[in-house]
Amino acid sequence: MKNFKNVPQYLYGLSPSQMDMFMTEDNPVRRQSERVTEESISSARNYLDTGGMWSMSGINDRGPSKYSMSVSMYRGGARGYGRPRTAPPDLPSLLLDARICYIGMPIVPAVTELVVAQLMWLDYDNPSKPIYLYINSSGTQNEKMETVGSETEAYAIADTMAYCKSDIYTVNCGMAYGQAAMLLSQGAKGFRAVQPNSSTKLYLPKVNRSSGAVIDMWIKAKELDANTESYIELLAKGTGKTKEEITKDVQRPKYFEAQEAIDYGLADKIIDSRDAAFEKRNYDEMLAQSKAMRRGAGAGPQAAPSGFR
Repeated sequence: MKNFKNVPQYLYGLSPSQMDMFMTEDNPVRRQSERVTEESISSARNYLDTGGMWSMSGINDRGPSKYSMSVSMYRGGARGYGRPRTAPPDLPSLLLDARICYIGMPIVPAVTELVVAQLMWLDYDNPSKPIYLYINSSGTQNEKMETVGSETEAYAIADTMAYCKSDIYTVNCGMAYGQAAMLLSQGAKGFRAVQPNSSTKLYLPKVNRSSGAVIDMWIKAKELDANTESYIELLAKGTGKTKEEITKDVQRPKYFEAQEAIDYGLADKIIDSRDAAFEKRNYDEMLAQSKAMRRGAGAGPQAAPSGFR
């Protein structure tokens, strides 16, 4: 390796200077490869350095590219003209910024943890504004009617909804089965909506098949009775019907189409894109407000405009 300069040029087809470039330890290829780390190739770093566009700027010492398509498209210019110095947020963060919570899977502990945290934060952030809870969930059971979550997970969300000072606007955007239907009914009266082709179903809580000592089975039966009582009580509160009537209706699974869910008291309206009850945000006005605050910004940190908080 050290005697490569003494090798005839025709053996490699490279000039001595080319051989020196690729055969020494301090060569451009080696220097470039040492720059490649997990952090340097991450999407966040790519956004900050090159505006989300691939470029050759990292090969030389001129620094990151100042202009790229995504930079010019993001708020009208490159860095210094409104482009943030952090990577753009993910979709759940954007929904949270719009005060939207979404339940799109069975109600398992991970879902409850996220939804309860979102509700508490939004209520703390601005208790005078409503929170939108979109539901597309099969409740605590999956499509095979197997229990995958505990009923107490749904009760934790229902209790948090009742605790929040903000009004909770609920929307069935696909299906609301079992405990998810109960959550739909717990929204603010007059602002519980269903989409035209959504479906709602009521069914009693149940436990999976299990075995064990008699005392253990008795404890599970008592827990199931308590969960069923809580479920019926919350449904009675949401629908305005008596507990006896609901107990009779949910002995077998009961399906509702959109209008039937409204007639039963689980919802109040079929949602429409022109519905004034659901706040429309004027992003042009919010952007103008943000630019005005940046122009008048002094040395100290400035509060974000109300629409972005």
